[in-house]
Amino acid sequence: MNTLPELINKEIYKLPLTSQKEVLDFVLFLNKRINIETDNDYLSKDPDIKQAIIDGLNTPLDECSEHLDW
Repeated sequence: MNTLPELINKEIYKLPLTSQKEVLDFVLFLNKRINIETDNDYLSKDPDIKQAIIDGLNTPLDECSEHLDW
């Protein structure tokens, strides 16, 4: 039984060289997109900010302020 990487390689190998380059470009694009850190990823790394976000999401609306202090 072939593993997923083996199956992918097998199918890519069947493609013409120009199409193989397109596959490579797409894979590089995906890797770049995956490695870009989102704001949520950044904020969730700080335990205090993460807890504040969780607390805020768990706060009932009737307990929320209607005006911002900042």
